[in-house]
Amino acid sequence: MKLQLAFLLFSLALVSAKFEIRDRADALRAHEECREDNNVPDDAYDKFLNYDFVDHKRTKCYVKCWVEKMGIFRKKGFNEADIVYQFTHNHPYYLQPVRHGLEKCIDHNESESDVCTFAHRVFSCWLKNISKLYVKFLVNKLCKI
Repeated sequence: MKLQLAFLLFSLALVSAKFEIRDRADALRAHEECREDNNVPDDAYDKFLNYDFVDHKRTKCYVKCWVEKMGIFRKKGFNEADIVYQFTHNHPYYLQPVRHGLEKCIDHNESESDVCTFAHRVFSCWLKNISKLYVKFLVNKLCKI
């Protein structure tokens, strides 16, 4: 187990050479930019800041915008290693819930959904499958004002 953790942390260090960690300021800037880009109303936006992606006509493209600006989603889809590194680099004890959620949710858009639906489906699934404790940590770490 320790060997696996050491290998994973080494792998994550290699990813860090390419991937730039985003912090709270980056996340808030991404939220603001995506709000403007998608004309999100105040009531929905307040929920989005807490990772409560309510059913709204602008939700899916807002999520796609945010995950792109956070660097975890690209044209080919989600980069699992970048997601793990972004959300566990300083908190390796959250590695298991992050990886577990990804295993349940990552797909390669086999259903050929539009890009907004694809990004929203995977990210929302991941949020639902990680522990409630981690979601609370995530909200406080990245986006709580």
